[in-house]
Amino acid sequence: MGTSAFNDVVAARTRAAAFIQSTPELLAQFIELGGLARDLEVIIEEGRAAEDANLGQSVAGAAGVAATSSVNASFAALQREYKTVMAIVRAVRDDLEQSGAPFEVIESVDQILANETAVHVKTVKGEGDALVKKALKKASQEAVRAEIRKDAAALLDHATIVQALAARRVDVERLTKLRDEADALSGRLSARVADKAERKLATAAESVAVKAQRRKWGAVYRILASLSDERMRAVLKDARR
Repeated sequence: MGTSAFNDVVAARTRAAAFIQSTPELLAQFIELGGLARDLEVIIEEGRAAEDANLGQSVAGAAGVAATSSVNASFAALQREYKTVMAIVRAVRDDLEQSGAPFEVIESVDQILANETAVHVKTVKGEGDALVKKALKKASQEAVRAEIRKDAAALLDHATIVQALAARRVDVERLTKLRDEADALSGRLSARVADKAERKLATAAESVAVKAQRRKWGAVYRILASLSDERMRAVLKDARR
């Protein structure tokens, strides 16, 4: 069947068809033997389409690697700041409790401290050979980012908590920055997903083009091999059937 990816053989077939197309005597001989100019055009067009799609994947892939690295760095920085802020929130809870803050304020702090990131259930090995169901925190970047954004916004909504946090160097500006950076990261995560989808489309387009060229090449190969020209021997060798 052969590969469905652009490679040296696909490129060689494109060159062979282009060589015949641009050489009047070979083109005339090809047509005399029963070939059509359109046969050569299809081989060239599909070969170049496959090459373009392959190049698009390479460029997108390189950009994707860079984007992933950048997103991961931003995500790690966001997590570090979040953990620092939440550690201070825990200390503030004690401050509020000691100062006699209303129950509903303490309850709000407890709700924010609770890690509400979505969970998934996984079967794990328990005692002996027993298998048990265990709820595990969903650790996807989007799930964690959403939790960070939610907590930052929730803290900003409580004036009493904000005031208590300010005494420990977590002011409105810092909380707002945490929330806004979580929002910004959402867009970058979405863009990365879109890039991956684009690369998949390019891969599919490359496969379609390679298969189309292979089909046409196979259909006219015996005609191509019948061309009585020494130059064609070398060309066809690289573009083996």
